[in-house]
Amino acid sequence: MSATPAITQHHWAPFLPMVKAVELVARGKRVLEVGPGYTPFAPASVFVDHDPPPRLAGLEVHAIDVSMEPLPFPDHSFDFVYCRHTLEDLHNPIFVCREMARVARAGYIETPSPLAECARGVDGGSPQWRGYAHHRYIAWVEDGTLLFLPKYPIIECLDFGAAEAVFVDGLNAGPMFWNTHFFWEGALPCRMLPDPTGFRLREDYGPLILRAAQHCLAQTAAMTEELLRKAGALEQSVAS
Repeated sequence: MSATPAITQHHWAPFLPMVKAVELVARGKRVLEVGPGYTPFAPASVFVDHDPPPRLAGLEVHAIDVSMEPLPFPDHSFDFVYCRHTLEDLHNPIFVCREMARVARAGYIETPSPLAECARGVDGGSPQWRGYAHHRYIAWVEDGTLLFLPKYPIIECLDFGAAEAVFVDGLNAGPMFWNTHFFWEGALPCRMLPDPTGFRLREDYGPLILRAAQHCLAQTAAMTEELLRKAGALEQSVAS
């Protein structure tokens, strides 16, 4: 059996072309960011974070536990909400999604991709565990819905066979494959998996993760192509 290829480069920081694409959508709008951490979204004017970093000093920041506390804003207070690398850490991401849909008319969500959460060697300075050791969920988009799957400890015991190399090859294909990207408007369709009816952890968990990886590869390839097309159009517009 051939060895699984190694990850050649890590892409943990926001991918600038994707950030610029989201900034174009958010331009001129009242923007809320949920979970800014140390890399706040430039167009945002209001922030929610459980432990606001010093760089947000002087800005409107609300320190709350978004897994338990409602966002402290009236319905439709914002035109756009940005949430990057936050939901996968939380106890109750569905609650947070519903709150974001309540206070904003549209938004963008980014989480690590199923490829990143399943490949080994992703997390810096950690043992060869799968993905990021501290994350609670694997998230991907399927049929226009953002899906969350608990990252059960049994994931460390699964053998995905030939798919192990597919995970790493996907991550080595470029930074877009490191994340799940989800734009929504009007409604934020989301769902927690698995459906407990008839779910068998040992038999069904692995195939469900492979299904997530397949959707990740297909959706990210399509989004990358669209992003490149828009970037080319923008470059031509600037040149003219």
